[in-house]
Amino acid sequence: MNFQNINFVESKGAIVRNCPGTKHHICCGYKTIDVVEGCILSCSYCILHAYLNSAGIKIHRDISYILSQVDSLIASETKHILRFGTGELSDSLALDRKYGLNKPIIEYFGNKKQALFELKSKWAYIDHLIPYLNPYTIISFSLAPQKIIDSEEKRTSPLYKRLRTLKKAQDAGCFVGLHFDPVIIYDGFEKDYKYLIDDISRFLDLKRVIWISLGLLRFPPKLFNHYIDTGRKKLLYGEFIRGEDGKYRYIKNERIKVLKMLYRLLKKKEKSLFIYFCMERQDVWKEVTGLHLTDSEALIELFDDRIKTLYGRTL
Repeated sequence: MNFQNINFVESKGAIVRNCPGTKHHICCGYKTIDVVEGCILSCSYCILHAYLNSAGIKIHRDISYILSQVDSLIASETKHILRFGTGELSDSLALDRKYGLNKPIIEYFGNKKQALFELKSKWAYIDHLIPYLNPYTIISFSLAPQKIIDSEEKRTSPLYKRLRTLKKAQDAGCFVGLHFDPVIIYDGFEKDYKYLIDDISRFLDLKRVIWISLGLLRFPPKLFNHYIDTGRKKLLYGEFIRGEDGKYRYIKNERIKVLKMLYRLLKKKEKSLFIYFCMERQDVWKEVTGLHLTDSEALIELFDDRIKTLYGRTL
C-alpha cells in the first residue's frame, strides 16, 4: 500500500459532525468523527470519488482536540445514547496499525461509558487493538459476496478474513455490526447474498450482532461518468432513478424487493436481529418491515431501546 501521499494536518473547526443523511428520508442520527479524510483502499463505487477534491489523505493527529468535541456532544445530549464512528470519510482500520489513531478514542469511550464508538471497515486487522477493546467499542465490517469484493473492492480484505476478525472481536467481548452497503444488483446476486448470510451465521454469534444496516447502491451524477470511464458498467446493471437529493438509486419497487429478500433471510437466521435501512423513506420501511416510522427521531429511539436491551441498562 502507498503511504507516501499522506499529510498530517492541524485540527481546526468541526471534526465531529452529524451524518449528513438525506432530506425526507429516515436517518439514524449517527455522529461522524473525521479523523482521516481519504482512503488507501480502492472500492470502485466509493462516493469519496465525488466528494473529496484531493487525491491525498489528511490525518488529524490532535486527538485531544477531537475528543473535546465528542465530550461536548455527550454532555449536551440528555435524551439519546449517542453513536459515533470514524468510517464516513475513510476506512476506520486501514491506516490504524501504522498510525495508532483509534487506541486513545477506544480508551476514551471505555472510560466514559456513556456512548458507543463504532469502527467500520473493510480492512480485517484488529490484533493491535484487542488489549484496549471494551464493551463500548463496536467492530463493524461492510460485507458483500466475494464476487463483489474481487471485482469492486480492490485492496480490501477478503470476506473470510472479515468474518474471522468479527469473530475475534466477539471473543474479545465486543458487540459487532454488519453493513450490507452498498448492495449491488447483478445477475445472480440473490444466490450470492443467500450464501453470504449462511456464512455469517456459521461464523458469528448473531445474538451479539448489535445492528445490521442495509443500503442499496446510490451515487451522485458525477460518479455516473466515473463508472463508465473506469470500466465499471456492471455497477449500472438495473434501472435507476434520480432522487430529490440528486443521487441516482435503483427504482423503489426494486429496492423494496431486494430489502425484503435480505430482511427475511437475516430474520430467518435470528429473529432478534436489529436491522435498519440507510437513506430510505418511511413508506419503504413500512412495506419491508411493517414498522411505521414517522421520522428520524422514531428510528433513533429504536436504537436507544436496542442498546438498553443488550447492555441491560441505560449507558
